[in-house]
Amino acid sequence: MTAPGRQRWVILAVIVLAQTMANVGPLGIPAIASLIRADLGLTLTQAGSFLSVYYLGPVTMSFFAGMLADRWGTAKTLVLGQALIAGGLLAASSAPSYGSLLALLGIAGVGYGTLNPASTTAAMSWFPPRQRATVVGLKQVGLPFGGMLGAALMPALALRLGWRWAIVVAALLLGACAVLSAVVYRDPPGEAPLRRAAGERGAVTEVLRSRDLWLVASATLVFAAMQTVWMAFLALYLQEMVGLALLAASRYLALAQAGGVLGRVAFGVLSDRTFGGRRRTPLVIAGCGSALCSLVIAFTGAGAGPWLLTPLALVFGFFGIGWNGVQHTLMAELAGPRAAGTAVGLGLAVSSLGVTLGPPVFGWCVTAAGGYRGPWIGLALVMLAGLALLALVREKSRF
Repeated sequence: MTAPGRQRWVILAVIVLAQTMANVGPLGIPAIASLIRADLGLTLTQAGSFLSVYYLGPVTMSFFAGMLADRWGTAKTLVLGQALIAGGLLAASSAPSYGSLLALLGIAGVGYGTLNPASTTAAMSWFPPRQRATVVGLKQVGLPFGGMLGAALMPALALRLGWRWAIVVAALLLGACAVLSAVVYRDPPGEAPLRRAAGERGAVTEVLRSRDLWLVASATLVFAAMQTVWMAFLALYLQEMVGLALLAASRYLALAQAGGVLGRVAFGVLSDRTFGGRRRTPLVIAGCGSALCSLVIAFTGAGAGPWLLTPLALVFGFFGIGWNGVQHTLMAELAGPRAAGTAVGLGLAVSSLGVTLGPPVFGWCVTAAGGYRGPWIGLALVMLAGLALLALVREKSRF
């Protein structure tokens, strides 16, 4: 059930802000990975593993969090998720070793696994079907926009105050946002009966038995792996192979996130308007575009200038990060309103497995191959498997 007037847009603004602040710290950490690596004496693979461990939380929590959002409403889970991320980051800022840092980032990841399904179902429940992909795309702008802010602000803070204080600042910003969400956000009228029905065993079983839901989730596992490899290794690659300084390399990571902001809005609008509510076609376009970018960066080496790196970062961000809102919408619509949160949680849990495995596998391949070119090409080829799975999905017109 949707609500008229200005209230829905106020609610959406709160959701977007929560999604943005939740990603400033975690997605800003790769931009300061070289500082953390030097301080703690880490290897390249270890320095590229921060996001992987963080996304273990969504792997283990997203499905259950989606069930909670369906049954209890999103207000509580929205605040709880932000509080867990902020607490985990605040504790991680004092971590004395690599192992303790990973454990605390994992706790923060549990918070993100709680927040993300709740924020998706919240956005969809306040708006009609013809606007869903656009609205969820706007909500999902929070990830690349938060990453862009993190990549732009955290290196400057880390160089001035140290990497630990940079993480503290990100945690405090999110804590303030959690308080705002608790004060402002409310579930829309008429959602309670649907939430209670979603807690029934039949709704959960239906999600787990859906062939198409598993196909979409498995396909976007590859999309998520590619997205996170780029976020985890782009700044490191530009420093080590192209010869850029930390701040210059982090600016290109911020540009990629800016491209993702544009992509998440654009793909939502394309899905709702240009493709008449079809969700699979925009996903195919995103997969092809990100694969081509991986092939380009494979042959980008020392001496590459802004004329190449600027459009490459922006274009990858557009395609490689912009797909996410459409995937959430497709999963929710395939499941129906009774189990939308559960379905989104399933998609997040499976795709987060790609996020968790992608960077360490990529880092291992770089070490084993003695360079980045082969792994970048391999990443592009793996996308073909994701597109093949997506081709098997049976999608119906939504309106």
